[in-house]
This record gives sequence, C-alpha cells and structure tokens, in this order.
Amino acid sequence: MRLRIFFTLLLLCLTSSVLAQDSPVIKRLRETRNCPGCNLSNANLTSAYLRDANLQGANLSNANLRGSNLSNAYLRNANLQNADLAEADLSTADLKDADLRGTNLKDSKINNETSIDKKWRTVWELVNQKIGIRDLKAADLAGANLNRANLSNINLENANLSGAKLNGTNLRQANLNNANLMEADLFIADLRNSNLTSANLKNANLTSADLRGANLNQANLNQANLSRANFSQANLSNTNLIGANLKNADLTGITLNGANLGSANLLNISLRGIDLSSTNLRGANLTGVNFKDVNLRGIKLQGINLSGINLSGADLSDSDLSGANLNKANLSSVNFKNANLTDAILIDADLNNADLSGVNLNGADLRNANLKGAKLNGIELSSNTNLCGTIMPDGSKGSC
Repeated sequence: MRLRIFFTLLLLCLTSSVLAQDSPVIKRLRETRNCPGCNLSNANLTSAYLRDANLQGANLSNANLRGSNLSNAYLRNANLQNADLAEADLSTADLKDADLRGTNLKDSKINNETSIDKKWRTVWELVNQKIGIRDLKAADLAGANLNRANLSNINLENANLSGAKLNGTNLRQANLNNANLMEADLFIADLRNSNLTSANLKNANLTSADLRGANLNQANLNQANLSRANFSQANLSNTNLIGANLKNADLTGITLNGANLGSANLLNISLRGIDLSSTNLRGANLTGVNFKDVNLRGIKLQGINLSGINLSGADLSDSDLSGANLNKANLSSVNFKNANLTDAILIDADLNNADLSGVNLNGADLRNANLKGAKLNGIELSSNTNLCGTIMPDGSKGSC
C-alpha cells in the first residue's frame, strides 16, 4: 500500500512539474482553448483536453498530441507536420487544409463529421486498416506517415510517395511500378517480391529493408542508403546506383547486368557468382568486396582501385582494366582473354592459372606477380612492361 501511495505521489509531482514548465502560450491554450496562429511547435500536449479549441493556423509541428481530446476543434490551416496524433480524438474536428505531412494518425479517432482533406483521410484509413484499399494507382501520398502499415499486395503504380515515412511498412508483393519514392524512409520495410520497376528511389533510406526477390529493373537508386538491405535474388539490372550506399548489403544471387554503380559504396559485400557484364563500377568503393566467380565480361574499369580484391575465377574477358590498380589482388584462374591491361598495376598479384590470351599488357607493372601456369598466348608487351621478379608460367623469374 505504501509503495502504491509513493508512486502515485511521484506521478503527481512529475505531472505538476511538466505543467509548471508549460510556456505562456501553452498555459493560455490549456486555460482558454483559444490559440489561433500560436506557435506550439514541439509542444508537449499529451492527453490534453482541447475539445472545441480554436487552433486555426497554429504551428503544431512536431507537437506531441498523443491521446489528446481534439473533438470539434478548429484546426483549419494548422501546421501539424510530424506531429504525434496517435490515439487522439479528432471526431467532428475541422482539419481542412491542415499540413499533415509525417503526422502519426495511428489509432486516432476520425468520424464522418471530421473535415479533413481526402488525401489525409486515405492515409488515416490505410494506417488504421479501416477499409481494404488495394488500388491506389497514381495516388498522391507524398509526405504521408505510413509507418508499420500493412500495404501488402497493394497497387501503387505511378503513385507519389516522395518523402513518405514507411518504417517497417509491409509492402510485400506491392506494385510500385514507376512510383515516386524519392527521399522516402523505408527503414526495415518489407518489400519482398515487390515490383519497383522504374521506381524513383533517389536519396531514399532503405537501411535494413527486405527486398528479397524484388524487381528493381531500371529503378533510380541514386544516392540511396541501402546499407544492410537484403537484395537476395532481386533484379537490379539496368538500375541507377550512382553514389548509393550498399555497405554490408546482401546481394546473393542478384542480377546487376547493365547497372550503373559509379561512385557507389560496396564496402564488405560479396558479389560472388553475380553477372556484372556491362555494369559501370567506375569510382565505386570496392574495399573488402568479394568478386569470386563473378561475370565481368566486357566491363569497363579503367583506373579503378582493385588492390587486394578477390577476383579468383572471375570472367574478365574483353574487359577494359587499363590503368587499374590490381596490386596484391587474387586473380587466380581469372579469364582475361582479350582484356586491356595497359598500364595496369599488378604488383604482387596472384595470376596463377589465369588465362591472359590476347591481353594487352603494354606498360603494365607485373613486379613479383605470380604467373605460374598462366596462359600467355598472343599477349602484347612493350619495352616498359615491368616483369621484374615475376614468376613466369614455367616457374622461372623475370629479370630486373
């Protein structure tokens, strides 16, 4: 009993402390419920009694209104951007022309008399599963807070979801063909087997998102954050991944042919067995990348830094690696047929059993490289090709 009394008194003290810290404008609102045009951004109005309140044009951005009573309140033209209205009572309230971008409407109460723009009523319905909406083709959901909503199998083709909050949202098998998801937040979203063909995901956050089996053919992922995302068996052919962050992403079994990975961050990912033919990796961060058995046929990697990279068993036939840095790279059993290795740096590289038939090695630096068992049929050398200390196919060493 004493313990219960203690905690009750503690709660009352804390509540009194919060109220005591109310700014003059919040005190005015609580006492009069009349505060049109007031600046209440970041205000803590949890469970506040604001029935019939006049908040026309008020700035309530980032305000905490969770569980508050706003029934019959006048909120026309109010700024409620990123406000928390979860469990709030908005029945018969006037929210016409209010800014509800990023606003949390989960479990809030809205009735037929609530005046709210069609877009935001749709968002409320989606978040609270009030009706089984499955076709939202070309819908305007820009800036909507759809965190953790169930949007599986929904048709969002050509929909505008730019800047939308989709944290943990279930978009499994959703049709997002040509959808605008620019700067959308899809952290830990479930996008398994979704159709994202030609979707715009520029600057989107897909950290730890599940994209297994998703179709991202021709999607724009420029500057997107894809770190720790799971792309297993996904189709990323012809995608724009310029500047994308793929650090620690799972790319098992994906299709990447024709993709543009220029300046992308591929730190610590495995591309083993992946088809990268016609893929642009120029300027990409390839630190720690595993290229074992990768198809890189015809790829253009001029001047790229591949030092220390594991490319064993990869197919680099007809590729352009002129000026590339392959210092200490594992190139054993690599197919270099007809590749251009002009001025390439191959110091200490392991080319054991590699096929260098028809390769251009003009100006290449092969100091201390291992060419034991390598095929050198028809290779092109020049006077400035450096073979100092190179282990030749027969086991002899090149002169210095």
